[in-house]
This record gives sequence, structure tokens and C-alpha cells, in this order.
Amino acid sequence: MKRIADPNRPISSIILPPRFILPPILPMRLTEPFSTIINEEHAAEIASWIDEKITTYSTRNNPYEFRLLIRGSRDGFTADIFWNLCDKKENVILIIKV
Repeated sequence: MKRIADPNRPISSIILPPRFILPPILPMRLTEPFSTIINEEHAAEIASWIDEKITTYSTRNNPYEFRLLIRGSRDGFTADIFWNLCDKKENVILIIKV
């Protein structure tokens, strides 16, 4: 059987420098905002209503995780889209800006 590469021959390759060097501190990732209707303070207030608390939770100790299930500007405003994205979800709070 013939060998393609000679095992006794040293491998020679050219190592190229990086195309660009990353900065030592990377910028913050841009994430989609939690909501354009409510902010974290509103979410803490809603969490306080859920637990029937007199004082409002702070944004740091909010025991609930609010997730955006549907955004009309992104997903659409039809009833079919709403039911496809929100049907059979538990503990849903619907907030609408008119």
C-alpha cells in the first residue's frame, strides 16, 4: 500500500496571523427589550399584586419570571396567531396598550 505522506518528512505549514484582534473588553450583548409597554418596575408591581402584598417587590427580588409570549408588531395581531402562541399556557397575564 502506498503512503501519500512521508512519515519521516516534517510537516510544514504557514500559520497566518489573526484577521483582527478582539478588544480585551467585549461590548454588552444587545438583547430585545423585555417589553415596550411595561418595564421591570411594572413587572415588580404586578408580582406584588399576584402575591397580594402591600409593599411592592423591588426589581432585584421579584420572585416571578415574566416572558414575552407574543408581540403584535413582531408576530401579528390576528386571533389565530394569539391562540397559536398563547393557548395551553399556564399563569398568563395579558397586557394590552390601546
